[in-house]
Amino acid sequence: MTEPLISIVIPTYEMKGQGVAFLKRALASIKKQTGIDPQAIEIVVSDQSEDQVIEHFCKTTSQGVQYHRTTTRRGIAAHNLNTAIALATGEYIKILFQDDVLVEDHYLSTLLTIINIEKPDGMLTGALHTTDGESFTNPIAPKKNPYFLFGNNTASSPSVITLKREVAKALLFDESLKMLFDCDFYYRLFDQHFNILIAEQIHIANGIWEGQAQHQINFQQFTKEVRYLNWKYPQAKLRELLPPYQAYFGKLHPTAPFPFNTNLKASLWQRAYWALTSKQTPA
Repeated sequence: MTEPLISIVIPTYEMKGQGVAFLKRALASIKKQTGIDPQAIEIVVSDQSEDQVIEHFCKTTSQGVQYHRTTTRRGIAAHNLNTAIALATGEYIKILFQDDVLVEDHYLSTLLTIINIEKPDGMLTGALHTTDGESFTNPIAPKKNPYFLFGNNTASSPSVITLKREVAKALLFDESLKMLFDCDFYYRLFDQHFNILIAEQIHIANGIWEGQAQHQINFQQFTKEVRYLNWKYPQAKLRELLPPYQAYFGKLHPTAPFPFNTNLKASLWQRAYWALTSKQTPA
């Protein structure tokens, strides 16, 4: 068998009892795609659920899904995503979070047309937001910015990402991060001079629901992760970037508290711990 043109990787978990409903919605947005041979698409599900509900659904109801139960590092979304990427065999790997959807029926065919012409290392597409999978609001055109490592995400969720398989498997997501693993990834993606195209005319939609972790900003965890990124990327000179970012944040969110402690230096113990346990090393 020839390898699929594109692997769609979907990290899943129970999502407070809504996991199957969201996964059904995501899969339906894939199955409605036109202008592309279904045999060219591989769907890989990596499931961190503590129950077997999603597993039962994938194995008994949803045909064409390669299901994998991930029992390691439960609760670490970056690990679940990396596991799905490791299982993918397509020429390109497209990320689609469980609660997100492909908006246009021609999303994948347009994606592959651009890939066939331009041969990029990867693509970022436009993004919208949805609460019901049918109505869409708040469009985002992904763009680079100098403040990714402070959590300033101007690219949207990783569901906008499609990468060559070798690029995706070389970059991976940093499993030391819970909140900022996407921003860290975008920093590396843009910093390493890959040929990344942005296709604003096609969209994923980020699912919005009450149980999302993004609705509950944890000051302590945010601070820990920014300090970790300051340790990981000394060349980024985050201390020098902090004052302009504070001014930028203040203009963007004039009534919001600053999300992390502006003392970016981690303790000696914390730095030693990262040096011993993290797969990353300071650049």
